[in-house]
Amino acid sequence: MRVDTSGAFCPVPILEIAKAMRRVAPGTLVELISTDVGLEADLPAWCEATGHLLVRLERRGTHHYVGWVRKAG
Repeated sequence: MRVDTSGAFCPVPILEIAKAMRRVAPGTLVELISTDVGLEADLPAWCEATGHLLVRLERRGTHHYVGWVRKAG
């Protein structure tokens, strides 16, 4: 599943991935696309708080990020 929050700022990217996680089965990999620079801190912190696995967080250019999170369970 892909969640594209390009153009949105905190807290929208985290709120949107949280909604996506509620809709998918445990073990599902969700891709989050964002232009919010806060994602570098917010996504790892959210994963730690929720127990989901941050597989990878990639910075592409100045303000483009792609994160892959596997749903816990």
